[in-house]
Amino acid sequence: MNRFIKLLLLVLLTLQSAAQTTPLSYRLARLTQDESKQSTPVSILVKGNPTAIKEAIPQLGGKIKQQSGLIISAIVPVSALKYLSGTPGIERIEEGKMEIRQLNDRMLVNNKIDLVHQGISPLPQGYNGEGVVMGIIDTGIDFTHPDFKDSTGQTRILWIWDHMLSSSTNSPLPYNYGQEFSAADINAGNANAHIDQTAHGTHVAGIAAGNGQTNSIFTGAAPKAEIIAVSLDFNQADDTWLSSVADAVEYIFHKADSLNKPCVINISAGTYFGSHDGEDLQAQYIDNLITAKNGRMVVASAGNAGNYPLHLQQNPAGDTTFTWFRKYSSTAGIYIEYWGDTTNISSMRFAIGADAPATFSDRAQTQFTTVAANNGILSTDTLKSYGGDQIALVQRYSQIVGAKYSMIFFIVPDSNTYYFRGITSGLGKTDCWSFDMINSGLPTASLYPAITKYKLPDFDQTICSSFQCSEKVLTVGQYVNRNNYIDVNNTLVTFTTTEGAIAASSSMGPTRDGRIKPDVTSTGEVTMSCLKLSSQAWFLANQPFKLAQGGMHIRDGGTSSSAPAVAGIIALYLQSNPVAGWQDIRNRVMLCAVQDNFTGTTIPNNTWGYGKADAMKVLTGCNALSVRETTDRRISIFPNPASSLLNVDFGGIRIKTIKIMNILAQEVKSYTLNDDKIVLDISALPAGFYILSADSHQELTTRFTKE
Repeated sequence: MNRFIKLLLLVLLTLQSAAQTTPLSYRLARLTQDESKQSTPVSILVKGNPTAIKEAIPQLGGKIKQQSGLIISAIVPVSALKYLSGTPGIERIEEGKMEIRQLNDRMLVNNKIDLVHQGISPLPQGYNGEGVVMGIIDTGIDFTHPDFKDSTGQTRILWIWDHMLSSSTNSPLPYNYGQEFSAADINAGNANAHIDQTAHGTHVAGIAAGNGQTNSIFTGAAPKAEIIAVSLDFNQADDTWLSSVADAVEYIFHKADSLNKPCVINISAGTYFGSHDGEDLQAQYIDNLITAKNGRMVVASAGNAGNYPLHLQQNPAGDTTFTWFRKYSSTAGIYIEYWGDTTNISSMRFAIGADAPATFSDRAQTQFTTVAANNGILSTDTLKSYGGDQIALVQRYSQIVGAKYSMIFFIVPDSNTYYFRGITSGLGKTDCWSFDMINSGLPTASLYPAITKYKLPDFDQTICSSFQCSEKVLTVGQYVNRNNYIDVNNTLVTFTTTEGAIAASSSMGPTRDGRIKPDVTSTGEVTMSCLKLSSQAWFLANQPFKLAQGGMHIRDGGTSSSAPAVAGIIALYLQSNPVAGWQDIRNRVMLCAVQDNFTGTTIPNNTWGYGKADAMKVLTGCNALSVRETTDRRISIFPNPASSLLNVDFGGIRIKTIKIMNILAQEVKSYTLNDDKIVLDISALPAGFYILSADSHQELTTRFTKE
C-alpha cells in the first residue's frame, strides 16, 4: 500500500473515530492524551471483526501476536490507538497487560475522582475543589505536613479552632472557648500550641483535601480546596460534645460565608448513644445551619460498629423478656440506654436483676418501674441479694423528648462476678444501645429454662446517633478500598479482605424511626493518607509496615476514611455549582451512586445505602452517564452532530414529551407532541453535549452533540 493510501486511511479512521463512541478502555484513552508516550509500544486486546483488525494493525505500525475467537492480542504504538479505535468492525480495545498500582490512587480510581480531576469528557474541564472551603471537624490537623501547604510553602489552612486549649485572647467569638489560629499565625510560626491529638484528623484531612505535594499518588479528593479545621474535645459528656460539634459547624460555615465561598464539612466522629432519629437539638441545630443557605453540606461517617452487637430491640408483647449485661474491667459501670416512641414505651415496665453466671441462679432484682415514674428524676437504688448483701448501685433516669422517651440505667457493680439482667415487661417496643450486652456463651434451655425469654442483641441499627441520622447530613458507610500495598521498606503488605466488598465494621441502619442509613458508601478500609509527622520516627522504628513508600503517609480505614472521600466529591461539585442546595447535593450523591456485584440490585438498603459513590456521575449528572454507550436502537437522530435542526424518529413509539438535558442533567428545553417523529429546533442551544429523553412507557434516552 503506497504512502498516499495509507495517509488517506489514517484520515478516514480519524474522522470515523471523532464521530463514534470510542471503544478504547479508560486507561488506553488516557494514554492517547499523553504526548510523551506516543511512540511507546503498548500491549492490547482487540475484539471485533478479525479480518478488519488484522488488516489495520500492521498498517498502523503494530504487530499481531495471537488470536482467540474474535479477540486479537497485539502490540501497537500509543499513537496508533486513536486511529485503530475508528476502524469499522472493532467493538472493544483494552490493555493486554495490567499494571498493579500499589498506592492511594486506588481511592481516587474507585470513587472515579481521578476522572473528574482530569476533566474527562463530557466534563467541560477538570475540577479540583478550587474556590471551595473544606471543613474538617476532628482531632486536629498537622499543619506542618507539606500536603497542606502550597508550592511556595505557605499553608492552605485558613483557620484552626482548637477546643482542647484553654480560653485566651484568641478564643473565637461568640463561643469564648478554645483558641483560634489564622493562616497568618500558622505561616508565622505562632500556632504551635495546636497539635493533632491522635493523628486521626490529619489522615482524614489528607483524604479530603491533601494536595499530594510530597507524592502526587497520595493526592486527596479536592486538592485545591481551602481548609478550616476544628479540633474537638472528646473528653466530654455526649450532650456537651454534640453541642461543641454544632458550634464547630456554625463556625466553619460563617468563616466560609465571610469569604463568599461554598463549603462542605466532614465529621468523622460521633456517638453511638442517643435517639438515633436525628431529632435531638444538636442535630436539629446542624440541620438549620445546612438549610440556611445554598452552597453548604455536611458529610459524616456512619460508624464502625457493623460487626459489634450494639443494638437490641425488645418487644415483650405482654410477656417478660431479658438480656444480660456485664461490666468489663476497663469501664466504670454498665450503661444501658432505651429509646421508644411514647405510644410504644409508655406501657412497658423495666427492672434490673443480677444472676450468678456459674450457676445462672437469680440473686437479686429491683422493683419494676415505668418511664413516666422516672421522668426527669434521677434515682439511685441499692441492689441487694436476697440474703441482704449489696451487689450494685443502680441509677435510673427517664426523659421525654418530643414524642419519645429515653430510659437510662447506669449500674455500678461491687464486683465483676455477676451478669445483670435488663428486664422489660408489658406491651410495647423499645430500642436499646449498649456496649455491654452478652450475645454468646448462653446456657441451654435444659440447664436454664428462663433462657427462652432471652432477647439477643443484633447487628442492626449500629449507626452513630444524632446528626448521622439526619436526612440533611450525608452519612457514609465503607467498603474495602484495597487489600495490598507496598510499605516504606518496599515490602508487599497483603490482607485477606476482598476489594470492593463491604467492610465488616461498616455500621448499618436503619435509623430508629425506620429510615435508610447510611446514604451511600465509599472507600474506607486500607486507605493511605497523611501521617502526623511527629510520629514518623516511632512508626519507622516500630511499625514500618503501616507506612507507605516515602514514609509521609500511613494506612488507616473505617468510615472515618470513607466520609472525607465523599466530602471531597461534594467539594468538586460545589466548584462547578457553588450555589447548589443541600437537597440537590444529597440527591446527586445518592441517586448517582453505582451498583455492582457487591451491592446487589436491591437498593437502597441499610448496608450500602444507595450504592457506591461515583464522582464522575455526580459531576455530570447520573442521567447523563447512565445512558448506554451506543444510541438507543429505537431512536434515530440525524444529523449528529447538528447545528440547527435535529430530526428524531422513535421507531413507531408514540411520544408525548421530550426533554433535552445538559451534561449536569439539568433540563434546558422540552417539547410536547403526540407522534413518533419530530424535528427539533436546537439553534438556540450552546455548543456541547446533550441528553435527549422521551416520556413513554419505555425507557428512551439517547445523546447528541450541538455544533
